[in-house]
This record gives sequence, structure tokens and C-alpha cells, in this order.
Amino acid sequence: MNYHSIASRLLIVATVLLTNLSAFAQDALPDLKVSGKHLVDPEGNKVVLHGVMDTPNRYFNSWRWQGWKPAYNDEDVEPCLDYFEKLFTAITDHEQGVYCTVFRLHLDPCWTNDPNLPLVGDGGEHNISQFSKSRLIRYWNKLYAEIVKKALAHGLYVIIRPPGVCPHDIKVGDAYQSYLKTVWGTVSAAKLIKDNAGKVSIELANEPVDVYDSNGQKNSSVALRDFFQPIVDVIRANGFNGILWVPGSGWQSWYNNYANYPITDPADNFGYAVHVYPGWYGASDKSYNHQSFINQFHAQVPVVDTNPIMVTEIDWSPENPDGEGKYNEWGEWVLPNYGTWGTASTSKWGNAWKAVHDHYGNIGMTLTSTDDLVDIDEYLKSGTVRPNFTAAKDKGLYEECCAYTCFEWYKEWYEAQNTSAIEDIDADNDDVISRKYYNLQGMEISCPTRAPYIYKEVRRSGKATKIKVCNMK
Repeated sequence: MNYHSIASRLLIVATVLLTNLSAFAQDALPDLKVSGKHLVDPEGNKVVLHGVMDTPNRYFNSWRWQGWKPAYNDEDVEPCLDYFEKLFTAITDHEQGVYCTVFRLHLDPCWTNDPNLPLVGDGGEHNISQFSKSRLIRYWNKLYAEIVKKALAHGLYVIIRPPGVCPHDIKVGDAYQSYLKTVWGTVSAAKLIKDNAGKVSIELANEPVDVYDSNGQKNSSVALRDFFQPIVDVIRANGFNGILWVPGSGWQSWYNNYANYPITDPADNFGYAVHVYPGWYGASDKSYNHQSFINQFHAQVPVVDTNPIMVTEIDWSPENPDGEGKYNEWGEWVLPNYGTWGTASTSKWGNAWKAVHDHYGNIGMTLTSTDDLVDIDEYLKSGTVRPNFTAAKDKGLYEECCAYTCFEWYKEWYEAQNTSAIEDIDADNDDVISRKYYNLQGMEISCPTRAPYIYKEVRRSGKATKIKVCNMK
């Protein structure tokens, strides 16, 4: 028997296969849908997603892909796309310990706003006076859609949030509701979105604060439903049947009115997008009883009993005695930390949050920024993927930051969902020379997984060499 010939043929086939992994990763990523209070794959397996959020904006990307310029135009697209390709490679690098499965994409208004239009009122991301539908279409096609494709090619599900943030006060029938109808009416009609409805989901708005009903009553029992129901209707009328993530009020921390006045979805395929930060839900480094956090979360987010929850913003790092503090959303002074929005430590607040997450079993999460997980500057310099906030090492606080913690948690949750004792396919152990398993990024894994994987083996006869992509049944 010519073992050298067998090995050579296997190497050629494997090389071709691995070269094209990114091309079929998108197709192999199982579609997800809502079933009861869970996300499930086509086999009915419960799925909980974990990852990061980011935005294609020079400033928020720390000028890593381009220096300051007065506007965003076509010539700026390519360096931005190259940057996000590197981010996606880093956050899915299992060999270096990163296990993200979802990416939250902000359709940053720096691309959708027309600087030639007059700015009415004060500036800020809540201001929609310079919004341009034509620029949304242009940069959906040139930038946002390409970022989505790159994320999918790396095996990441995608959540899309609209450009900017809600004004402090929004009202049923107001200009902001009309704006969201225009944004999602445009985006949900895109072919890419419809073709990937099981992989790409939509978060209807970012951080509503006070919501008024049609009679002008603030945060009434029907205000949230009546504000977001017409937006859901626009999206479904376009034929997009993928998952929708519905926000609450109070910067996405209050959902109790949905329990009695829920969204009606003809596709029955929606969950709720929630934000969680230290100091919210009665929990902080000074108050971190696990059961109390679980109870208060339920009081404010009772829909956790009926629908999947996606925490689309969360981060923390401990107090940094050498840093500068700030005021949070509530106008409260927040102690300085190592670069996150929230100030807390894993051993106190963080572990209490994990207790909430694990208790309910249907809560996913995306850290507020890729910087909350990965030391991006080190990765761009050396290719090394490591948890961010290394400055905390000097004070012995590195392990208290969300980056270090989520390296561990994301791997734990990934392996709990994806590894299983799967029987080998048509394999006689005595007849097999070698058998290896790979994920869709081409990295070797220890055993078959629930997620799609590559199966390769060589038998003594040379006739039964197999390379397969399989799903757990």
C-alpha cells in the first residue's frame, strides 16, 4: 500500500478545503429562530450567543484604520473593511482562547449622515436632522453589508442596530419613530438580509429612555408596544422573517409593560434586547447578592420567562486609583476604571451577573466594544490575541476585568453548548490510521461538536479516506 500517495492526496484535498473555508462557513452556520423562550437551531438545540459589539467609526476605533478626516466617503471604505476583517479573525481565534459567536454591528451615523445638510438642534448621535436615506443605501451596499459578510464568513451571527441612539424622549407618531421605519424599511428589504434571515437579526433601537404614548403619557403601559409595533410591521411587510430584538425603556432596562402589552409578531420570531451595567438592577460591587440580582432582573425584565434575551451592552472593570471618573446615564458619579463604561469587579458584581445569566439559561450577551474583550493594539502589532486592560496587572486587578473574565466564560459557555459525545461516522478504530476534527476556521478541535465541523480520516486500505462537514443530529 502506498501510504505516501494516500497522505499526499489527503493533503491536497485538505489544502483546497481549508482555502475555501470562509466561503462556505456562512452557509454552514446553522439558522436560528425563536422557540418559546429560547433560540434554537434546526435540530431544536438551544443556543445562547456571546460576543462583542463594534462600530465602523475612526474615533471609536481609536484611529487604528485611519486618522482624522472631516467626512466619511467611498475612499474610506477599504481601510475600514480591512480593519474589521482583522477584528473578526481575532475574536474567533480558538487557538488563542477567544470564542465569540455573535457580533453586534452599529450602522454608525458617521456614514449615513449628510454633512451638507443643516444640523438642526444640538449635536450628538440622537440627532437625525442630517440623516440621508440615499447615504444609508450607498453605505449599506459598500460598507455595512460587506462587514456582515465578513462576520458570517468567520462563523459569527450578526445583530444589526440602527444608526445612532434614541433621543431622551420619543413618542408614538413622532419623527424618530418615522426615522426607524425608514431605516428598517430600507435595510430589511436588502437581499443579503433576507438570504441570511436565520443568521442576521435586527435590534430595533438603541437605548430608549422615556417613551410617550399617543396621548402624551410618559412610559404608560402601552407606550413601548405602540412605539415599536409599527416598526415590526414594516420589517415583516418587507418579507424579512429573521429574529427581531425589541428594546425597553430606561436605557433598555425596563420591560415590565411588555408582559401585559406584548409585541405581536406574525413570524413569532422575536426576543428582547437588554442592557446591563454595574449599578443597574440594584447590583454593584457594594451590593452583589446573587439571588437579589436574579430577582430584580426578573422584576424589570419579566419577559425573560417568555422570550430569549440578548444583553447587547455590558462591560466592567474595577476602580482604577490612577484614572478619572465620570457621570453615568442617571447623572450619578462613577468611579474611574480601566477603560469600560461600568465600574465593578468580577469577583463581586461580575460573578453575580453570571449567576443571573446561568440561572435563566436564555440570556446571551455582547460586550459593549471589542476593546472590552481583546487587546486590539497588541493583536495588530504582533498577532497575539490576549485579554485587554493589561494595565490592571500592576494593581493585581487583571482578572477582575470583563476582558480576562469573558475569555474564560465565553470558552466555558461555548464548550458547554458545542461539545458532545458524538459517535464517529462509519469508523472502525482498528482500521483507521488517523482521524482529526477541525472547526470551520480550520483550527483543530479535540472532538466532534454540535456546530458544523470538518471530519478527516485515513484508513489502512486507502479506500475510505473521508473529509466531511457534519452537524450534530
